[in-house]
Amino acid sequence: MTRIQITEFYNKYKGHLYNTSLRIVGNRMDAQEIVQDTILKYLRFEGDMVVQQQEAWLVKTCVRASIDVVRRRKSGEAFLEGYKENLTAQQLEQKSQQLWGGLSQSASYMVGRIRAAMEKLPDGYRSILSMVLFEGYDYQEVSEILGVKEVTVRSQYLRGKIKLAEIVKGQLK
Repeated sequence: MTRIQITEFYNKYKGHLYNTSLRIVGNRMDAQEIVQDTILKYLRFEGDMVVQQQEAWLVKTCVRASIDVVRRRKSGEAFLEGYKENLTAQQLEQKSQQLWGGLSQSASYMVGRIRAAMEKLPDGYRSILSMVLFEGYDYQEVSEILGVKEVTVRSQYLRGKIKLAEIVKGQLK
């Protein structure tokens, strides 16, 4: 690739990759570094890449790099927050419905509140919610990326939704 092609390539993907990474790591500097590292990694292996797979490869690599940053940041702590309550999946779903069902605000107002609340979530919850809700990964894909059981992803997703709802409700008071 020429310098101009590299610049065009970078400009084409930087926004999507940055937003993906930022939602997971919650830090602008880390997200910018991850985007640059992801694109550099792609450019090193470009010859082996099929064009139709570019964006999927870039996003998946960016997500994995973001998760690695979150894991390193924890420095020895467990990546996923431990289980504080011993609730079944059905009880978690009911609690989630109770919390989210009572919220009735305009959509744009709520989007802002949810965005702010996402930043306050623990890294593990924020990562899983971002991958499922914004990146479109299913539980199985998230479990493969994180290297944890699918049931763990499912329960952490539900716990994250509950925590997010609690934060949003706290903002509305």
